[in-house]
Amino acid sequence: MNRIHSPALVLRRWPFSEHSLIAHVLTPGHGTLSLMAKGAFRLKSGFAGVLDTWSLVEIEVGPAAKDGLHQLYQAKLLDRMSGLANHSHQLVVAGILAELAELGAPAGQASARLFLWLQQWLQRLSEGWPADPSLVAALLDGLDALGLGPRLAAPEEQTGRSWFHPAMGGAIRGARPEDHARPYPPAVQDQLELLSKAPQKAQGLNNGEVLDSRTILGEFLHYHLERPPKAWALLHGQHPRRSRSTHSS
Repeated sequence: MNRIHSPALVLRRWPFSEHSLIAHVLTPGHGTLSLMAKGAFRLKSGFAGVLDTWSLVEIEVGPAAKDGLHQLYQAKLLDRMSGLANHSHQLVVAGILAELAELGAPAGQASARLFLWLQQWLQRLSEGWPADPSLVAALLDGLDALGLGPRLAAPEEQTGRSWFHPAMGGAIRGARPEDHARPYPPAVQDQLELLSKAPQKAQGLNNGEVLDSRTILGEFLHYHLERPPKAWALLHGQHPRRSRSTHSS
């Protein structure tokens, strides 16, 4: 089988031996691949400083071995996404998005849309876009790419108070459901619909303004994925100020 030449985003990496490492990367044409980078920690390997987490690289790999690993022959750094290192909250959001992309792009599956989605949002976070507004806008876009986009407006035939119910696909109206439902005030609906249609509006929001939207999408994500992103738990260490403009009864 011919070697694979492809752009890739480094999702995770860990040492395999004193001199080698294994990296999980996302590619547009082949989904998530596991790479063996022999001698990566040797200065003359050509891999030193290239396979950093979140980096956009150009790779050349061989076919998968029986253990599922692809031998990495060459790697060229295209974009280090260095701005992510300046903001710990951005790193957490990057981790959540990377896990979501990995869950949705198994090996051997063409994943061009998820690849471009992750690349775009990592670049935006690296440029300093606010973390939580970017997370909300990115999740709306990413869930749609996975065919899991939530319903942001209740069906017109329904009446009564608005709720957001993950098990029922999103927004509903009526009597309070018995479980897994959260009040869905108009301001939160307006915000989610705005960020769904115009993700760039995330630049003008601060973390506290999207707390309710983040919570709603987090519950939806956890309900619909078999293994929700582990990095989500790290958000609990962040305490954005709740905005009065997006929270109402």
